[in-house]
Amino acid sequence: MSEGGVSIRTEDIDLHVQTPLIYSAPLSKVAGRPVFLKLENTQPSGSFKLRGIGYSCKLAVRNGATHLVCSSGGNAGMATAYAANRLGVKATVFTMDGLPQPVLKKFSDLGSDIHIGGPIWDICDATAKKYIQKMKDEGKTCHYIHPFDSPAVWDGHSTLIHEVVEQLARSGHGEPGAVVTCVGGGGLLAGIAHGMEQVGWNHVPIVAMETYGADSFNKAVKAGKPVKLEKITSCAKTLGALQVCDEVVSLAQKRTILSQLVEDKLAVECCKLFLRDHQMLVEPACGATLSAVYSGKMGDYLEEKTPATSPIVVVICGGATVDIDTLNGLADQLGVETKLEKYFPLEEMRL
Repeated sequence: MSEGGVSIRTEDIDLHVQTPLIYSAPLSKVAGRPVFLKLENTQPSGSFKLRGIGYSCKLAVRNGATHLVCSSGGNAGMATAYAANRLGVKATVFTMDGLPQPVLKKFSDLGSDIHIGGPIWDICDATAKKYIQKMKDEGKTCHYIHPFDSPAVWDGHSTLIHEVVEQLARSGHGEPGAVVTCVGGGGLLAGIAHGMEQVGWNHVPIVAMETYGADSFNKAVKAGKPVKLEKITSCAKTLGALQVCDEVVSLAQKRTILSQLVEDKLAVECCKLFLRDHQMLVEPACGATLSAVYSGKMGDYLEEKTPATSPIVVVICGGATVDIDTLNGLADQLGVETKLEKYFPLEEMRL
């Protein structure tokens, strides 16, 4: 393809960007140790998904694909739409109902075809696969991009950790005491774990946060095998895969991954706290991640597994599927208090 009259190979097109790693004074005060935020919400598509999905899309286009199809809770679809736009191919995205209209408009602005595939990701995925079969029956070809269960996706996400190594070093720190993330289908968690192994951090704990009602990883860890939920009841819809990929269940048996759960109310409350403290709007899935620190429970989670002075890296996964009206609506629905003193007294948070 060409840009500005200059011919560019597919493999040379930059899709994801190196995101900032910033020191958070408010969260460090709560944690009692340095807390750094890996701002994946600043990716062009709005979330970490562009790393793995972008790489998967590049591989597909390099091998001749001209039409990409993805099922998504929102973020993977946005990453696919962005990647297809940049790579000059068609994208069809099957996403969940309930996405705000401004979010849906982003898909059309990127030139992708957007379809509402159902109330949860698993149904969207089944709908996407029916579409692919229909296209095949009509003699047309398209390439399926899995949102999380793919080695290419994990490889793309692993680049996040390689950046963190260099960024922490420039901040005067070595390895972290823990990396905190959320878990949906498990793609990000797998990528982080692979990346940590690649840089020699396999002994560093990963704190993996989920909300009750979207806790397929927690149940799998307890059972020692993948467990399929009957339904998703959490408002953190982007965490809502009925079953995580086998890869993260296997990883949990090989290295320290601390699976923790949080109520929807606290996840949404942490979104509002983060908006207050860092002026960034993120979705409830990211609020679940942030709750590991805002709740003051990080020390309990780690149980002296790492030095108390070592930094914590929190992956701010994204906010592409939320707007302020949606967040306020969830806050009202869940009874989140505006001033937030109930869980986090402001005098204890003040610098």
